[in-house]
Amino acid sequence: MSCCYCFLSIRGEEIMLEKLTMSTTVSFLLLSSVNISMTAAAANPFSDVPTDHWAYDAIAKLAADGIVDGYGDTTFKGSHAITRYEMAQMIARAMAKKNVNASDKATIDKLSAEFADELNNLGVRIGKLERNADNVKWSGVFCNKAMKGLTDEHTWWEKELFLNADGQVNDSWKVHAGIDTKWGTNTKGWNGEESFSDRYGGYKGKDKEVTSMLYQIYAQGTIGKNANLTFGLLTPSLQNGYVGNARVKGGEIDYTTGKAIIKAYGGRTHEKLGDMSSTWAGTFLRGGGIGDYAADDSDRQLTAYGTAVEYRFNDKTAGGVGFYQLRNSYAYNHGDDSLNILAVNGKQTLAKNLDLTAFYSHGNRGFQNKAYEIKLTYNGSPWGSKPWGTALGYRYLGSDALITSSVTQGSEKPGSKGFEFELWCHLGQNIQLQNYLLFNGSPIDSSVARSSYYRTSFFSNLIFAF
Repeated sequence: MSCCYCFLSIRGEEIMLEKLTMSTTVSFLLLSSVNISMTAAAANPFSDVPTDHWAYDAIAKLAADGIVDGYGDTTFKGSHAITRYEMAQMIARAMAKKNVNASDKATIDKLSAEFADELNNLGVRIGKLERNADNVKWSGVFCNKAMKGLTDEHTWWEKELFLNADGQVNDSWKVHAGIDTKWGTNTKGWNGEESFSDRYGGYKGKDKEVTSMLYQIYAQGTIGKNANLTFGLLTPSLQNGYVGNARVKGGEIDYTTGKAIIKAYGGRTHEKLGDMSSTWAGTFLRGGGIGDYAADDSDRQLTAYGTAVEYRFNDKTAGGVGFYQLRNSYAYNHGDDSLNILAVNGKQTLAKNLDLTAFYSHGNRGFQNKAYEIKLTYNGSPWGSKPWGTALGYRYLGSDALITSSVTQGSEKPGSKGFEFELWCHLGQNIQLQNYLLFNGSPIDSSVARSSYYRTSFFSNLIFAF
């Protein structure tokens, strides 16, 4: 008896979906037609997905990040509607991709939930996607870092091991934990690193060991149609972290409606004082250093809140607007006042693999009350599938217009300005080198910064992912 096989092509790899005899194929088609006619509520897999459905933008985003290739021949149908079956095929390709970043993974999860029936009808059976007995997955990175800031006299050398544990509770909920271990030195050079402590706010001036420190721990899941909740110790995801990416012990809610995502978060901050502003941080001095996070024995606990609307206009243009608040900020009148910040951001794809991004934020406390960055990026994120990439931009990071910012690297803080250059490359599978350079840099206000500073800072990171 003759047989037929059905394959799904995923970037050069063929995965057999089902082996069917000719007779079972005919029987399957007959039974399917009967089942469709008898189940009025079941969705027709060959009905068109409306052209204004959010899934088109989601697929376009995955395509821009190199996750899917449309119909297998790198083409899309543009403004023409496609069927739910065709959409499910593209989602299946995305589900089979490895090393997907957190944002794309969330997009894939949302798409797979929307088209679950069609995916089930496809009979996709991919080993990596099937739930095994142990549903806790481990991953991590080992990093070798070298960094030097505008106010640093010596290069800081650091080794870091970061472990991720992800567990699937059920179809709707999962838990995540991140464990961080660091060794560093600014006097003994490479391979002279040793354990050290950092001072965190809210711990009555006590230093905390950064060996096997719990960096993140949270639960994440759906709480209704198009709504997700994350709570625990987490990093907010609003506006790419331009204004407020300080970790909080609290929660975040994301709600998707059409092409927009509405986000809100709040909680007690959980970051070291040097990353929130301190008297020894060089340039990061809120309000000119007035009452600025003195390292005393008081329990100075800050709270942070934020809300943002992020909108994807089309596959080339996206933007957002947000409001943030840092309360009990001891940089201002001994905690009597709050820092309020308004922020906008945008992204425009100029050509294939070429993006222009920018943000602007404005605070209400005076002194350095504005911050902005504009950057041209080629080949996207270092965590994507491209072999290398680069970026060139300019930053002006006023210390009173930010809570903490994803723009800064380990070697630099807000309160500074200058041109920035990035270059990263993959040296092998799961091995990459990232380099960040701030040149012609300087403190925004040298009168409140250290008396001596340098014009260049750098951050270099050799990463082994597993």
